[in-house]
Amino acid sequence: MKPETIARARTMLASVLQDGATYREAGAPYGLGRSTVERTIKGLVLQVARERGIPELDEDALSCLPRLRQFRDPVLRAVGDYTPGEAGPKRTTLGPEEIAAGASRVRQRSENANRDVALIFVLFCTGAKPIEIARLEVRDYLNRDGSVRESSEMRPEAAVNGRSRPLFFTSARTCAAVNAYLVERTRRKLGVAGPGVAVDGAYRGLDPLSALFLTETGKCFEVTDRGPDDARATCRLMIATLRSIFKRAGWTGVTSQSARRVVARRLADKGADGAQVGELLGLSSTRAVRRLLGHERRPLETLARELV
Repeated sequence: MKPETIARARTMLASVLQDGATYREAGAPYGLGRSTVERTIKGLVLQVARERGIPELDEDALSCLPRLRQFRDPVLRAVGDYTPGEAGPKRTTLGPEEIAAGASRVRQRSENANRDVALIFVLFCTGAKPIEIARLEVRDYLNRDGSVRESSEMRPEAAVNGRSRPLFFTSARTCAAVNAYLVERTRRKLGVAGPGVAVDGAYRGLDPLSALFLTETGKCFEVTDRGPDDARATCRLMIATLRSIFKRAGWTGVTSQSARRVVARRLADKGADGAQVGELLGLSSTRAVRRLLGHERRPLETLARELV
């Protein structure tokens, strides 16, 4: 964004969040229509979130006005302090070894270590959104005989876009972490099978229809509407849980959305084309894939190293 566009967007954002103005009202002094104002405001918030990070802001809030208003103070503070091109806090670079190191730190610091470590690895193994992870069930991870379902499926009712897509549990670290968590669940009798649900040790004694990940009290992560005027589903508790896990991992500027971006780039680096990245992450358009991959350029020296 140009400096004058940022300044105008700041003013319109303050009008919308502080004064309760509509997008149309905020844009009237500049002769801007509703859609232009909305696009400009959300573009600025997204730019600040990506470059500097807004820790209090979950990914739903980036495109939802009621949620932007809920996080009004941190949003306005972050936007007010933002200067394009100015270096913010250095964001953690998440390669496989740093993800493993962060998981080790979480294991030392978390009161629910097995679950939280498993959540980290499932997030970076699948690239699923928080609400999709909340909707995963034991049967999505385990076969009836208790073996890991390596080639699984993100069921349509679990997927954000309502369409089935491939789901793979082929990471040794991920499976080790989830298996440790399921052992704990069995020991604590969380989501175990009732009479007639599973017999002869099927699904390791767990209810196949129970959520794969449970809260500290053994309940599923509740999925609700985003707000009174927005019927789209969200899982705020899962988003908040992941945010606290990232903090315990010692990661700066990491969100569930940036984790999806890491997965997308890892797939691209391993040779996946845009269609394959979109299929694995539930993205239907090439534009959405490009937006997720971002435009970060790697140094030429890195690209040219060991070409032959």
